[in-house]
Amino acid sequence: MRRSVVAHAGAKKGDLVKVHYTGTLDDGTQFDSSIPRDSPLEFIVGEGRVIAGFDKAVMGLEVGQKNKQRVEVDDAYGPSDPSMVLSFPAEQAPKGLEKGMKVKLSNGMIATCSKFDDKEIELDLNHELAGQPLTFEVELLELTPSERMQKATFGAGCFWGPELMFQRVPGVLATEVGYSNGQMPNPTYEDVCTGQSGHAEVVQVVFDPQQVSYEQLLELFFDKHDPTQLNQQGNDRGTQYRSGVYYHTPEQRELAIKIKDKVQAKHRDLIVTEIEPVSMYYTAEPYHQQYLAKGGRAGNAQSAAKGCQDPIRCYG
Repeated sequence: MRRSVVAHAGAKKGDLVKVHYTGTLDDGTQFDSSIPRDSPLEFIVGEGRVIAGFDKAVMGLEVGQKNKQRVEVDDAYGPSDPSMVLSFPAEQAPKGLEKGMKVKLSNGMIATCSKFDDKEIELDLNHELAGQPLTFEVELLELTPSERMQKATFGAGCFWGPELMFQRVPGVLATEVGYSNGQMPNPTYEDVCTGQSGHAEVVQVVFDPQQVSYEQLLELFFDKHDPTQLNQQGNDRGTQYRSGVYYHTPEQRELAIKIKDKVQAKHRDLIVTEIEPVSMYYTAEPYHQQYLAKGGRAGNAQSAAKGCQDPIRCYG
């Protein structure tokens, strides 16, 4: 029997790509490059993980092809926003702070100390490249077409730990954390934490079913959290921490019910995991994404390497 072959005319929206890149400013200054550190950038085209101009630079490329593209300010990091510059009395400055230093705020955002004198300090939350056009040279190294990928969405308490858990799974191509199955449009983290938005904290997983099955992801999900705790995981309490499987297809729903029933046989207490169609899903704020892999609260990065079995420190 002959197998049909689907032609793929270069990278398109929804594809997972891995690229090497070099970025320069108009004066020729190189501000970043993945090549010296041999760390290609991996992202799904069009999902907002990179600036819009970077998406455009990759669109249409086939594996092995290169492109050089100038990115204007609006498709880069946008214009510098004066409202993102915060002023504080100098006496509130932490010890050792100097002009030009970068600091990590309690919400995970990075700010630059743009002013420091006897009276006040200023912290600039704008991206350091805001207001500047950029030029990128990119080379497409790998491409996984969207037709080969599937999504899964799970709620298992605070989303930081579950995201790192799934990042480590071979066959998981990308992860992001977000808020799902609530009632409020475009909720913030603060909205979700009050319980008023009705959303659950979730991790959304993009995976290659040729490498890892949805059933395997379900088994990992049920094994790595307590599905018998209602609106709670450990000391985290509230409806946003509820256990949930939010399915994308009827087939996922059937598998979720099957695995839930299988796991129930191992528990004396009732499993309270809700199984619902994914709805009202919103991506969480950038500072929550890959939070533990980037260092968490303590600034100590935890490995997201495939197959890593290191214990996960829930808050970093």
